[in-house]
Amino acid sequence: MRILLHVLKLRQFNTFRVIITLIILLGLVLTPLQTPVLAQGAGCSTSGPAWESYTVTVCIAIPTDSVVVTGEVSIAATVRVTGKNPGIQKLLFTLNGQYLLTDYESPFTFIIPTTKFVDGNRNLEVRARMRDGFTSMRAAVNVTFNNGISAPPVNSNTFTPASGSTPQPGRPFILAATGDGASGEANADAVTDLIAGWDPNLLLYLGDVYDKGTFTEFYNWYGMEGERYSRLRAITNPTVGNHEYEGGQAPGYFDYWDNVPDYYSLNAAGWHVINLNSTGQLGQTTPGTAQYDWLVQDLEANPAVCTLVYFHHPVYNIGPEGEATRMNQIWALLAQHGVDVVLAGHDHNYQRWYALDGSGNVDPNGMTQFVVGTGGHGIQDFIRTDSRMAVGFDTSPSAFGALRMELNQSGAAYQFVNIEGVTLDSGSIACSGARADAVAPKVPTNLAVTSSTATHVNLSWASATDNVGVTHYEIYRDGILLNTTKAVTSYSDNTIAGGATYRYQVRARDAAGKVSSLSNAVTVTTSKLLFDDGFESGDFSGWTEATGLTIERQDVRVGDFAVRGVSRDTPAHAYKELPQASSELYYRLWFKILNQGTNVIYLQRFRTSTNGAILGVFVSSTGKLGFRNDMTGTSTISAAYVTPNTWHELQTRVQINGSGSEIEIWLNGVRISALSKTENLGTTAIGRIQLGDNARGRIYDIVLDRVELSTQFIDSAVPPKGTSLLLPSKIAGRRSGTISGSQPMARR
Repeated sequence: MRILLHVLKLRQFNTFRVIITLIILLGLVLTPLQTPVLAQGAGCSTSGPAWESYTVTVCIAIPTDSVVVTGEVSIAATVRVTGKNPGIQKLLFTLNGQYLLTDYESPFTFIIPTTKFVDGNRNLEVRARMRDGFTSMRAAVNVTFNNGISAPPVNSNTFTPASGSTPQPGRPFILAATGDGASGEANADAVTDLIAGWDPNLLLYLGDVYDKGTFTEFYNWYGMEGERYSRLRAITNPTVGNHEYEGGQAPGYFDYWDNVPDYYSLNAAGWHVINLNSTGQLGQTTPGTAQYDWLVQDLEANPAVCTLVYFHHPVYNIGPEGEATRMNQIWALLAQHGVDVVLAGHDHNYQRWYALDGSGNVDPNGMTQFVVGTGGHGIQDFIRTDSRMAVGFDTSPSAFGALRMELNQSGAAYQFVNIEGVTLDSGSIACSGARADAVAPKVPTNLAVTSSTATHVNLSWASATDNVGVTHYEIYRDGILLNTTKAVTSYSDNTIAGGATYRYQVRARDAAGKVSSLSNAVTVTTSKLLFDDGFESGDFSGWTEATGLTIERQDVRVGDFAVRGVSRDTPAHAYKELPQASSELYYRLWFKILNQGTNVIYLQRFRTSTNGAILGVFVSSTGKLGFRNDMTGTSTISAAYVTPNTWHELQTRVQINGSGSEIEIWLNGVRISALSKTENLGTTAIGRIQLGDNARGRIYDIVLDRVELSTQFIDSAVPPKGTSLLLPSKIAGRRSGTISGSQPMARR
């Protein structure tokens, strides 16, 4: 039997080749051609396009052929490209010829919930779609589902709209919204992480599960049991998108959501919230249709002060998906009943439109439409402009994100936040049914310093509440207004000096100009250190790169860890990229030479941002301390002797100023006059510091500990046990020719 099947496959293969040859000869090529190759084994196939010299081998690695399976079955596929690789766009899986799932990213793995299928033999197939348009031949395995299911399973559950969780006392009710994301891609997972980090009370998913919204795609890409978007399932109200429909039906959507109605409404935080089906498949958007007539009744029965409506297709849109004109009559109906906010997805970008009336004219008393198709499955460029759109973002990956709304009794504050945590848009919307805003926001609480360095102080606080919505926060330093921010609850002050004391307060402001009282005050004294690493983390996480160095646990100056460099002709060094180049730095470390060949050992080096060498401090082959001016190629060696097997403190000051550049070096707290001079170090600022020696051909064994960086002289006191890794956002140069004062060491 197997021989007969093999012969039949060969005949099919030869027939296929004849057909392809005829098509080429007749010049009737309408779709990308492929050059098939016989399968390389069970579950694999190899093919390639006629116009390119590459082949694609697709394999189903798990499960194996002819296996019997029950329950959840893991699937894994692999793709190998030989030759010029145009890139893999996606993998397409079918089950008995019926579409099953699309996987967009490696590793290509997912789960088939076999209990959603009738028992029996199944042919699982996969094809690879390449970025040049070529689709590979199918790879296939046979599997048998065996769950004791003889009839198609039916979900008899009933969907209940979620009214949301109750916020903690003093916290606003947070509604999150996004769509067009559930695809299994990393950006989609990043969006769900973002939303979960808000601890929202309600999530509106604005439609589309990719690629065709099968139950298997919902199961994997929307998620089950606390994965991906499903981690928020208990507080989620969905709407159906166009991708869920196939052949006029959306069985995966209605099954996953327990027979959710096409349209429904709920009340949350004093708002009336309405979901509609905007698809052409339902087609109920005009008077006399069931959805439209239900909407009329629902609006009349719920004359709430604040109303929000959401559906998949935007009525107004400057993206490539176009405008859903079939929703125009519903838009007019919503405006007639004083709806305040409309949310949509479909176009993969972010758009906020000015408030519009029922005919689409700008009207401060109209409805504000948000398009939030930024849930993780690609970003689409705008294709036109419209003066009625207030704000839009269409750049990948910075446009991936979600809308965060604080629902209040007379309005809502909104923020569009991307996956990098940046608030790209914010403001507030007063509800049309509310009175004029005469109420000031509540006081922000829990102001705290989250971190500080010699160059910046980071603040955070708990958001204030307002009857409409907080739009800004005012930051006060030492009783003086420092800055006004958007409605975000953190701030970084990058205008401070090291070794100084500051007092901060914040207050909230709303769109009506009402302000809260000032928050609690916090005081912070900033460190003089820009960078500080005693290696107490037990690794090199504070450094940009490390080569040849190891963490030392026995011979340390202070704390539990140090760094050891042992060289037998190999480099042993690390470097730190500075957040911003500086014209003047003090660089201090502790070192002990355990062994040294007849060669120099470099301890420190100052470099430009492009790794150009400026100056290096070394111990000569005779044990004398010196430096090399890398700009002029000259070296200076002092009479200061470095005793082996003894810990030494080294501090170097470099100030860049062309031919007037200054160098100062201290060994064990004593300034070395022979190494403290004016030379030409060029004009390029310091962008990197190097620890250890990056040269080959040298023999040494050295221990290094407690690296510190500052714009001021660093006190020679023995550093405390522990470490503090400081990552400044700005380094300000400061020229100083004298040694004065002492300072406490910064601690983490």
